[in-house]
Amino acid sequence: MTELFEQLYPVACSCGVDSVRFWNMSYGEILAAINGYQERQKYDMQMQAVMGYRQAQLIGSLVSKLMGGKHKAPTLQDAYPGVFPEEVLQRKQQDWRVMKERIAAHGDQYKRKRGERRDAGGTTDTDHGRNWPTT
Repeated sequence: MTELFEQLYPVACSCGVDSVRFWNMSYGEILAAINGYQERQKYDMQMQAVMGYRQAQLIGSLVSKLMGGKHKAPTLQDAYPGVFPEEVLQRKQQDWRVMKERIAAHGDQYKRKRGERRDAGGTTDTDHGRNWPTT
């Protein structure tokens, strides 16, 4: 019986069983842990196969669309139904005025950081106070 446990030890450890806990487990518990690990591995492989197959379908659909196909490219919800909640998929429409203000504020901050000044005509002083000779 000891030889059996010694043979199962490396297998159980590679399946994620704690090496110290292993020696306090019964034969049935060890087999259950190993079988559970194998089932999880099988399920993970199946999920990877499904995802790979679905990705191949989506790539084929998009290439077909690029080559002049008539059907539309699927949305994320259509491609992976039930994976993403509705809130994630819905785009929020932003007011263009808010975006304009944010961009202007960012531009002003950037210009202040660089030390640019505006003259009376509204243009920036690109030579930063240096008087370059004109030809």
